[in-house]
Amino acid sequence: MKKKKPAKKKVPAKKKAKALKKSKPVKNKKVVKKVAAPKKKKVVKKVKAVKKAKPIKKVKAVKKTKPKKAAVSKKVKAKKAASPKKAAVKKVKAVKKPAVKKTGTPKTKVSLPATPAVQDLQRQKAVFTLCSCQMADSWSIEQQAAQLKVDPHCIIQTLVMEDEIGKPMLVLMHGDQEVSSEELAAIIGAQQISACSEELTEVHTGYERGAISPFGIQKVMPAFMEKSIAMMPEIYLGAGQRGLLAKMKPAELIDKLKPFMVSIAK
Repeated sequence: MKKKKPAKKKVPAKKKAKALKKSKPVKNKKVVKKVAAPKKKKVVKKVKAVKKAKPIKKVKAVKKTKPKKAAVSKKVKAKKAASPKKAAVKKVKAVKKPAVKKTGTPKTKVSLPATPAVQDLQRQKAVFTLCSCQMADSWSIEQQAAQLKVDPHCIIQTLVMEDEIGKPMLVLMHGDQEVSSEELAAIIGAQQISACSEELTEVHTGYERGAISPFGIQKVMPAFMEKSIAMMPEIYLGAGQRGLLAKMKPAELIDKLKPFMVSIAK
């Protein structure tokens, strides 16, 4: 009797599919490696090096050979040796004459008169020249001008005047003109102006009549000057002593005295 084969168990379809997947061998995939294309080598052209120019050597200048002196012949030497030597002549020194000193006239310093006016001008470093003339007891400006050979208009007289209350003042006027006391009073605002006596003039200035100077006076007082004096090229002023005058420029007088410029001539 034939044995019956056992009946096969039915496997569900899903499980079969899974089993088939598991049972199928996995094929190894071939890995294809990418080969990099060979890089083209850059051809570097070799540049030929420029040859350096050789430095030009400086040629030394050929020194000119000095021509050698011709040798003196023995005969010439013999002649020179045979010639007699000349006698040396000694030079006689000339005898020096003693220097004679020139005796000139000794310079004498001129001493200026030491009047207060001169001392005041020197102290102020004024530029002036002293002039002298002979004066008699009865003198005048015309006589002084004649001796100095100048116009009396150039000789300036210094007058001492006073107002109604006795206030003194100096007035400078041309030698050939007079002072208008009315105009001067109107200018300074005084009631009247008159000349001082000789005694008062000497008290105020310290100078006697004929020697009055606007410089070096004892009492300080205002000075008024006729403005036309400034137009003169040179003027002559009293220098503190009779017959002594100081010659100067009007600008020098104005700079040192600083007077009030007025028009009071008549």
